[in-house]
Amino acid sequence: MSDANQDNPQLYVRNLLMGFVVSRAVQVAAELGLADALADGPKDRDALARDVGAHADTLNRLIRALASFGIFKQLPDGRVANTAQSECLRSDAPGSLRELGRMYGGSPMWQAWTGLEHSVRCGEPAFAQVHGSPVFEYLAQHAESAIRFDNAMAASSRLMNEALVEAYDWSRFGTLVDVAGGIGTTLAAILRANPGVRGVLFDLPHVIERGRDNLAREGLAARCQARTGSFFDAVPSGADAYFMKHIIHDWNDEDCLRILRNCRAAMSDHAKLLVCEKLIPPDDRPSVAKTLDLVMLVMTDGGRERTEQEFQELFARAGMRLARVVLTRVDNCILEVGR
Repeated sequence: MSDANQDNPQLYVRNLLMGFVVSRAVQVAAELGLADALADGPKDRDALARDVGAHADTLNRLIRALASFGIFKQLPDGRVANTAQSECLRSDAPGSLRELGRMYGGSPMWQAWTGLEHSVRCGEPAFAQVHGSPVFEYLAQHAESAIRFDNAMAASSRLMNEALVEAYDWSRFGTLVDVAGGIGTTLAAILRANPGVRGVLFDLPHVIERGRDNLAREGLAARCQARTGSFFDAVPSGADAYFMKHIIHDWNDEDCLRILRNCRAAMSDHAKLLVCEKLIPPDDRPSVAKTLDLVMLVMTDGGRERTEQEFQELFARAGMRLARVVLTRVDNCILEVGR
């Protein structure tokens, strides 16, 4: 919500309390595909409602609210147009956020937030309390939700892939294993930019099925193996580097140590582990990592965002050493870790 009322504490807190309304409205706009429907130019509200299968008057109320935050624009002649912000919700936009919105707005994820109080009081994941099973078990059993999740993670990856590729010298490696790499969106970006590198995409069987298809579409099947397995059991050995993006934050410290120790066992003395995560700053400045930490609280069984110091301590417990932190132009960094 707007910060315009910060000088009035009551209005400021009231706006924060209503912030979920804006978030939900953006999610519904993503689900309806409003930005896609406006891709060719402005439309009057009746035509737009027909195109997306909505009620014209109530759709207008949704758009009116979102337009006050810069998402869509109401033109003087009554038509509706995209803005730079709503363009982010187009399916075909570079760095599209539509699938991320659809995931957060999907019933399983949205309903999980009703359990936040339970998480805070008991230290237990809200998702499991609401749905009866941990999030990754749930996804393995619910194909539609798993597809939404995979698509959202791919969209999130595309948002930062260019920054990750340019921030680090990947060309120094012969083989790179993407541990729990999903459908391989980030690995594909690294391989395209570094033609001398070969890849190994490693994830659970139900994920790798879609990963193979994605690598084939990217024209990278000849340069990238797709391997199935669980990082809790073992990680493919013999590579020059191992990469994990937004994996460590999904797990509690003990589970992270199992993952890290399996990576260490697979690594040669000169191999690198590259961990892409957000870092929580040590003061009260605003940070998306602090918001995402609450997402981890609700969705995962002990997952959390961490400070640099917490990462150092975690790696040390796994018998590893944080060598350096590589900043990127987005809100992620690359933690370079050695044995």
